[in-house]
Amino acid sequence: MATTSARRRGIPPAYAWDWFFRQRLLWREARRRLVRSASVSAGRYGHVEDKADVAPLLRADYTEDEVVRDTVQRVIGEMVFLGRLDDDFDDLGARNAPRGMRWWWTELTGRAAGAPSTPAPVAPDREVVQPQMSLSEILAGFGDDRRGGN
Repeated sequence: MATTSARRRGIPPAYAWDWFFRQRLLWREARRRLVRSASVSAGRYGHVEDKADVAPLLRADYTEDEVVRDTVQRVIGEMVFLGRLDDDFDDLGARNAPRGMRWWWTELTGRAAGAPSTPAPVAPDREVVQPQMSLSEILAGFGDDRRGGN
């Protein structure tokens, strides 16, 4: 049985990283915190500033380095979800949230994010039932209440 801590060591899919790296404030803050940390990785992140250099480092280190993983998760939890990880995703008001953002929510909380809001198919109020007609009704003409001749 997988534990929450083991779940948090999941490898983010490409779409989750794409979403993360489109948020300039997020990856820059993660880099800034790593540079200021007392970890071994601080030196590596101190020598890079551009997204093209930071992105591959974060992706590679995320699964191997607990400090990097925790930093990335904290940045997302604080800056994207405003620390409200105990709430339900729907309570955050993130309507039509991108798939990458939803993945990070699930990664951080262990709970699935609400489904994207799409209109539900409208069901008819009642089922239209074709009445069964007898052979004599068919031969007399449908809807013709006159039976017989004049």
